[in-house]
Amino acid sequence: MKTWALCSSTLVAVLQLPACLVVAEGGEPPRGVGTLTLDWTIDGQRDARDCVDFGAVRLEIAIFDRFDRFVDTVEPRCEWFGTSVDLPEDQYFLELTLIDRFDRSVTDTLVPSAIDIIEGTELVLSEDFPLESFR
Repeated sequence: MKTWALCSSTLVAVLQLPACLVVAEGGEPPRGVGTLTLDWTIDGQRDARDCVDFGAVRLEIAIFDRFDRFVDTVEPRCEWFGTSVDLPEDQYFLELTLIDRFDRSVTDTLVPSAIDIIEGTELVLSEDFPLESFR
């Protein structure tokens, strides 16, 4: 079963609150939704031992809309080296940080270029945490 989240900024302007509708059903995503698939590496490698060595437990993916408003945070396990997020069609900005078990950053935050999510498509983004990014 897949869970789909549709968020709207319509209420943000009026109430300063994000509005999300979460639908937990199988099948196809709601109309207007595309998928961001994010893959990451540590110094060009996908080795779970690197996560352990650097104390990285999760990748914090902070998602912001085109108006720099916070949309969501996704935190897949470091050793997965990949995750997918379904988002409404729009332009987004990401902040990527590897964090430890105490929710402290163990890397500098990576800020990739803006991404465009298009209905019914998958955007694959690959990012690397070089050794210099670790604190």
